Amino acid sequence: MGNSRKEDMRKQCGIVVLVGIFVMASLYLRFEPGWQLAKFMVLGVLLLTITIIDAKWLVIPDSLLLFGLLFYILGALWSGMTAKDLFFSILLGGCAVAVPLYCFVLLADRLLQRETMGGGDLKLFFVLGVYLGPALTILTLFFACLVGIGISLYQRAERGQLLPFGPSIALAAWFVVLWGEQLLQWYGGIV
Repeated sequence: MGNSRKEDMRKQCGIVVLVGIFVMASLYLRFEPGWQLAKFMVLGVLLLTITIIDAKWLVIPDSLLLFGLLFYILGALWSGMTAKDLFFSILLGGCAVAVPLYCFVLLADRLLQRETMGGGDLKLFFVLGVYLGPALTILTLFFACLVGIGISLYQRAERGQLLPFGPSIALAAWFVVLWGEQLLQWYGGIV
């Protein structure tokens, strides 16, 4: 491995560490210590890891998503949620956005004769639905689309080139975790 490649890797690692510190600090300043802070810190690490992997290899590993679900289930039970409430929370939160989005993607794939969204992105929206609930997950989808459009315009991707959507979802989810509730309250106040 050449010196310039080593230097590039050091810079990239340094950027990842700084972003991780920034994400953790922003969550710590936003939430009181407890279950909510713990779940969002784990989600933050999960999203940062997904961003790195998806940006480089265009894949979101199922193992990361399963870890996120398992952590949520164990943490929710530990924090006092009943198994019945947890089941319905996962069913409603996970499926409310992921299932309609899956149906939309199937239709879009058929109409456009190409893959419009990867399966990992859909599974990530299921996990986000579990962590955030339906309303905040819909908001995450909206912002992820805006970020994704911005990135694709910036990169000027060639027709047919696959662009990772995971980083856009992760950035949108971080924003929604920090300010989504306030945005929904503001929107509710003007409607």
